[in-house]
Amino acid sequence: MNRYRSVLAITLLGLALAATGCKSKPADDEASIKETLQEKGTIDVMDQVSKAPEYKAPADGKLTDAQVKMYIEVRQREQKIREVAFKELKAKGDKAKAEKKDVGMFEAMKAIGDLADVATADLRAAQELGHNPNEYTWVKERVLEVDMLQMSKTVNKQLVEGQQSLVKMLEEQKKLATDDAQRAELDKQIAEMKQSAADAAADSTPAKEYNASLLARYKDDIDKLKAEDTRIAQRLNDSGSQGGQ
Repeated sequence: MNRYRSVLAITLLGLALAATGCKSKPADDEASIKETLQEKGTIDVMDQVSKAPEYKAPADGKLTDAQVKMYIEVRQREQKIREVAFKELKAKGDKAKAEKKDVGMFEAMKAIGDLADVATADLRAAQELGHNPNEYTWVKERVLEVDMLQMSKTVNKQLVEGQQSLVKMLEEQKKLATDDAQRAELDKQIAEMKQSAADAAADSTPAKEYNASLLARYKDDIDKLKAEDTRIAQRLNDSGSQGGQ
């Protein structure tokens, strides 16, 4: 009887896990990632993406805490996939160079496939982790919006400071102006400068500000992702420079 109850309990637990969508994370060692790249090509990945459920974005355009965590998880997986895909591409290039053989049409197509693996690593990562790639793409776009907003704020701050100095200078000139036409022209220039400053600050929206504050909570994780992106990009550039020598 006890044995029967144990089997029943295990069976019920398995059904419960299946019902809640519980899934194990994919292996992240190099050999396992290489195997998945060989088993499922970019065409298969994009085919699955096209069949993924449509993601209905929230009307307010705001991210959730869970979505930010999902973004970080997918990006971390993406970087591991890109690293392995890049190694495969470089190894094939080094081999062809060492053997001093011309790259035929078949090898060229394979190289294009390897590059596609690098380019679609984020969508592949989202699928492997069980996330809707369409939702991930929407989240990624919001993160990029925040990046652009922060860069824009930095540039606009410098621009506004320069414009404020110029406005003060124009106002001083206006005080010294001797005729109405000169004062009118200075008024026009001052108004244009103030409008330009207002336009520069208008790029922000409540949703972007909210998303920026939410992402700020995960600054360390996101900074690590950006640092790793830079490292991988540098390796690609170094490899390209060496290949051209």
